Amino acid sequence: MARYSYSRLDTYASCPLKYKFQYLDRVKVDVGPSVEAFLGSRVHDALEWLYRQVQLGFTPSVDEVFARYKEAWDAEWADNVRIVRRGMASDAYRGLGVRCLELYCARHAPFAGEIVLGLEMPFSISLDEGTELHGFIDRLTKRDGDIYEVHDYKTSGTLPEPEEAARDVQAGLYALATRSRFTHAREVRLVWHYLRFDERLVTTRSPEELDALRADTLRRIREIEWAAEFPPRESALCAWCEYSGICPAKGHRRMLATHPENRHLGEPGVVLVDRLAKLKAELKETTARLETEITQVEAALVAYARDRGFAVVAGTEAEAAVTEEETLIFPAAGDPVRAELEGRLRRLGLWESCAGVGLDKVKKLVRDGDLSEEARGEILGLARVEPKVTVRLRRRTEE
Repeated sequence: MARYSYSRLDTYASCPLKYKFQYLDRVKVDVGPSVEAFLGSRVHDALEWLYRQVQLGFTPSVDEVFARYKEAWDAEWADNVRIVRRGMASDAYRGLGVRCLELYCARHAPFAGEIVLGLEMPFSISLDEGTELHGFIDRLTKRDGDIYEVHDYKTSGTLPEPEEAARDVQAGLYALATRSRFTHAREVRLVWHYLRFDERLVTTRSPEELDALRADTLRRIREIEWAAEFPPRESALCAWCEYSGICPAKGHRRMLATHPENRHLGEPGVVLVDRLAKLKAELKETTARLETEITQVEAALVAYARDRGFAVVAGTEAEAAVTEEETLIFPAAGDPVRAELEGRLRRLGLWESCAGVGLDKVKKLVRDGDLSEEARGEILGLARVEPKVTVRLRRRTEE
C-alpha cells in the first residue's frame, strides 16, 4: 500500500529533487529546523495543550497558555535552529509566538460552544485499492446540527485571498478525510486560523469539488510514481531547505564561497557563464538594432513603391512585394464594446459559427459572407478600419 500525505505531495510540487532526497533516498542531513518551523511547532503545542484542558472541563487563563508556550520554547530550543532572515533574532520570533497566542485567546476565550473530537487527530483514507492518504488534523470539532469543523493554525507571514483559501488543496484533503469518516455530517467547515493577522478563513467543499480533488490527487501521485527524473526547482524556498548543502543547483555557489575574495573571477565555470551572458546581451542588442533598421527600410520601401506605383520592387537577388489593404479591427477581450459585439452576433444567429474560431471568422463573414446589408452594418458599427501594409521578401524571379 503506497502511503502519501499532503506535505509529501507539496514537497514534490515545490521541488522534485527535495522529494527524492527526503522520501526516496531518505537522506539524513545534520541540519536543524528553521526558526519559522520551530515557532509553528511551539504555537501548535500551546494550542493543543489549551484544548486538552478544555476537553477535561477546564478553561486555562491566557497567562497559563503563555507560560506553557514559553516553557516549551526554552526546553526545545537548540543552537541548530536556523534563522535565515537577516537582522532577526530568536527573541523576536519568541515574542511573535506570544503575540499570536494573545490574539487567538482574545478572540476565542472561553473556548466553548463546540465539542472537541480530536487534537492532532490522525486520519487515513483510501484513494484507490493501492493508494492511501494520511495526515493529522490540528483540531476537529462538532457543533449542533452535525456541523463538523476542521481547524488548522497558521503562523505564516502571508494572508491568502479568499479565492486562494477556497482552492487550498490541504483544506480540501482534510474535508475529504472528515467526510469519509463522518458520513452523516450535514456540513464540513474548514477553518484556517491565520494567527499573525487575527483572521479566520472559513471555506467548504461541495461533493463535486471533493470528487475532482480525489481524482486530481491520484493523478499527482501517478505522476510522482512514474517520474524518471527529479530535477531541482529553485525558488525563494531554497533559503530554508535543509538539503541546500548537497543540492547540485547550489554546488557551484558553495564552491565559489570557499574561494578568497576575487579569486573566483578566473574560475572556468565563472568565465564560461560570464562569456555566455555577454554574448547573449550582444545578440539581444544586435537583434534590436537590426529590427529597428528593418522597420526603417521597409517604411522607405513602401514609400518608394507607393510614389512610383509599383507593387513589386526588384533587387539583385530578391524582390519585395508590397501590398496595401484595409483591415477590420474589433474590440479586444475585456473591452466593454466586445461584449456588445458578442451580443449582436448572438442576436444575428452568427455566434455559434464564430465563437470557436475567433474574430478572424467574423472578418471573413463581413468581407465574403452571405450577410444582409443590415447585419453587415451592425457588425461594422463596432469595428474600426485601419490600413495594413505588408512587405514580403522573396527570391527574384526572372521573366
